[in-house]
Amino acid sequence: MPRIQLQQASNVYRNGVVGLGPTDLTIEPGELVAVVGPSGSGKTSLVRLIAGLDRPTTGTVRFDGDVVNDLAPNRRGVGLVVAQGALYEHMTTSDNIRFPLKVTGVQEPEQTDRTEHEAGRFGIRRLLGRKPRSLSAGERQLVATGRATVRDPAVLLFDEALAGVDPHLRRQIRAEFRKLHDGTHTIVYATNEQDEAMVLADRLVVLDAGVVQQVGRPIDIYNEPVNVFVAEFLGSPGMNIVPATSAGDRLVIGTDEIAGAPPPPPTDRLLVGIRPEHVHLAEPGEAFERCLHTRVIGVEQLGSVRIAHVAFGTPDSGSLDFAVRVRAARPLAVGDSVEMAIDVDRIVYFDGDSGRRL
Repeated sequence: MPRIQLQQASNVYRNGVVGLGPTDLTIEPGELVAVVGPSGSGKTSLVRLIAGLDRPTTGTVRFDGDVVNDLAPNRRGVGLVVAQGALYEHMTTSDNIRFPLKVTGVQEPEQTDRTEHEAGRFGIRRLLGRKPRSLSAGERQLVATGRATVRDPAVLLFDEALAGVDPHLRRQIRAEFRKLHDGTHTIVYATNEQDEAMVLADRLVVLDAGVVQQVGRPIDIYNEPVNVFVAEFLGSPGMNIVPATSAGDRLVIGTDEIAGAPPPPPTDRLLVGIRPEHVHLAEPGEAFERCLHTRVIGVEQLGSVRIAHVAFGTPDSGSLDFAVRVRAARPLAVGDSVEMAIDVDRIVYFDGDSGRRL
């Protein structure tokens, strides 16, 4: 398994559009690194540089220290799975899986053995005689993954590989991806589904507009986002970000004064961040000075919990979509006036101009 390094590697397309700005990134052997960000953030550009489908406009891509900028994809020892499977429509599932072995001169008996092995690994033996047009989206992705892994490449690349797959099959395929993460493969998994990335990855690479925003363990990035973008992007829903001011030993959010919060660093424009799970419906006797006085403007039922969206303050001073996790047993309806207590120890401060964490 190679150690993959991008050193000031960028990807600028012929029309001048920047797919990925100059990027430094190291992926260690055996890691599962998830690359996350919204559409157009640079995920595909990063994957294509590693795969060798694009040559870096600037900088270098290295495998174990060797520059591979000009090395063809089929000589890099990588397997690539993209959205919608990209299968050969005229071939059966069996022929699709065995195709990489055939073109590299593997003998027929070994082709059959390895094709059967991959089909068994992904539970698709029953599909071996069928062609892609008769397969579901999830089945196509399983076939595409088998085709990528049949050569047992050291590096596996997934670019939005589960886009369009229904949730049930998505969980099944995700479980198979986890099995691939056995210390014998380095995996780069690009997705805009941040929940999926949080579950799978050893480390996250968070991208926005072609720029790496933060790299680290999922839980560390979730708890310690470096800027507003990362804070809002990670989480379902993301971190609440609201303007605030400091008044002595109190924090003013909307028209409420919150006591006990750590003093914010000096800044011209202060933003306060608080995750939905760190706000709750106030219990009887709870400290009134740590509560926001809100009204419910929406409720999302999610089984054992609900997401309540509340408004507070005046129209130009508060948030009109402050999300709170609420236990399903608590009665709650649109229009209710409720006290929302804040865990002040979990408040995060950001600079309102730059968006960076203070």
